Amino acid sequence: MRISSLLLLLASACGPLTPLLPDAGTGGGAGGAAGGVQGGGAAGGSAGGASGGTGGGAAGGTGGTGGGTAGGAAGGTAGGTADAGLGSFTWSNLVAQPAPGSLTWAVTVAARPGEAWVGMDSGKLYRSTGGPFTELTAFVLSGLTDLFVSSSGKVYAVAQGRTAAHCLAADCSTAGAFTTVMSATASTDSFRGLCGSGERVVAYGVRDTSTGVLYEFDGVGPWTKVSNNLGVSTPKDCAVGPAGEVYVIGDTGIVRYEGGATTPEPIDLMGQPAATWQSIALAVQGGVIVEAFAVGGGSGYRVARRNNQTATWTSLPPNPGAGSTLNTVLALRPSEFLAAGSGSTRFMAWNGAAWGPATPAPPNTISSIRDAWATDEREVFLVGLDGASAYTIIRGRR
Repeated sequence: MRISSLLLLLASACGPLTPLLPDAGTGGGAGGAAGGVQGGGAAGGSAGGASGGTGGGAAGGTGGTGGGTAGGAAGGTAGGTADAGLGSFTWSNLVAQPAPGSLTWAVTVAARPGEAWVGMDSGKLYRSTGGPFTELTAFVLSGLTDLFVSSSGKVYAVAQGRTAAHCLAADCSTAGAFTTVMSATASTDSFRGLCGSGERVVAYGVRDTSTGVLYEFDGVGPWTKVSNNLGVSTPKDCAVGPAGEVYVIGDTGIVRYEGGATTPEPIDLMGQPAATWQSIALAVQGGVIVEAFAVGGGSGYRVARRNNQTATWTSLPPNPGAGSTLNTVLALRPSEFLAAGSGSTRFMAWNGAAWGPATPAPPNTISSIRDAWATDEREVFLVGLDGASAYTIIRGRR
């Protein structure tokens, strides 16, 4: 979750997953140069470059015959700085068919380009390929808490207990494609959530009501417990890093699991009130983590930022006026994160320099955001509750 000045436009219909517009950032500088040539000066170059986006600076700065160096430079700089090539999100309310009960709400979402899945607190599973979400008839996973979809379309679900379900088939659109298993090996274990990267997927949970444990899917069916004590209590979220390491966030801290061992990554509260952490997201570029944030609540919205050199985290000042808790955070790009939760603001953005409310706010049809997923930097799904405590599914695209 992230954005500084995205125009959030609510659309009334969901529509098909039509091809996304290409990022004008690619070759954006050429637009600046052309603007300089044809526009006859600074204004022409600026307009061409500003619509260019990332990369607009270099080629745009050359200007062009007749346009002038000033025109091309201004255009390229504007495009490169603002990254206008990605454009603004357009938000759509999506429906589930048949409609869930009036007090049913969406607890989790997972997606890949062209396909999205939503799990309800009733244990029902819904799928969309661009239109309405359609229920997988006869699928029920009581206590369903989280979903994960691999890049090839394999679907995983876990419940708050020892039960999990998975589909490894080429087509997961029917309940019959799923296998339900009693996976947590110990009777005192309970799954809580999932995370993964590519085709790898792991599940975190608790032992004896609070001690964090970690499982990994073996690629065939069973889940293998790889850690019986993560060193964090009540894990809330996880993320897989570029080297296959797993970051797990608990109520009060973060731990890194790697090579069979766990390493705490302490969070310095900087003298601030205690926080309860809820979600973690990593931005990876060139095979390394270049930016990472954790979010939660405690005296207002709370955000912690990772120092990638020391593998430690620093809590940023609370934002007490925006709301109580941020439940989830997404990394779109190193310079763009989005975080969402409950409260008057609900939707926060990181613009590469600072966090602030997304302006304007997301649609009022979602009053409390439970979970979010980004298929890529151009598409985001939000699920949660509306003002009447019924399900809400929203898609943002640009």
